[in-house]
Amino acid sequence: MLELLGAGWDLVSGLLLSVWGVLVLVGTFSSDVLVHLHTEMPRVEGLLVGVLLTWFLARREKHALLRVVSAPLKLVLDILDLVWDQCLEVIGDLKGTVVGWLQKGWGLLTAWPKKGWTLLVGALQGLKDKLSKSAE
Repeated sequence: MLELLGAGWDLVSGLLLSVWGVLVLVGTFSSDVLVHLHTEMPRVEGLLVGVLLTWFLARREKHALLRVVSAPLKLVLDILDLVWDQCLEVIGDLKGTVVGWLQKGWGLLTAWPKKGWTLLVGALQGLKDKLSKSAE
């Protein structure tokens, strides 16, 4: 009976050690790949992280864990959206201000010649009326 228990224990401990060895092997491989990506191929790493975060964001409504993982990305996207909207509003306001200033400057620039033209036409009209009355 003890031999049967010993053989069973050897089976369970061997399986646990094998599973632990596989986990250590997979963990070592993953860390080596991540270190290589980080040091030798940072653009590929960035691309992979972007694809992973996009995948999390696309499937965030289906699982609570994905919702938690994609929350920082959602926050960053909301902030970027707000910044974009504010930049467009500032550009629109700046455009309106510059156009207003240019129209005001153009109005001041053209006001003097228009005023001089009106005075000249008025003086010539008055001279014409005066000459018409004297000719009658």
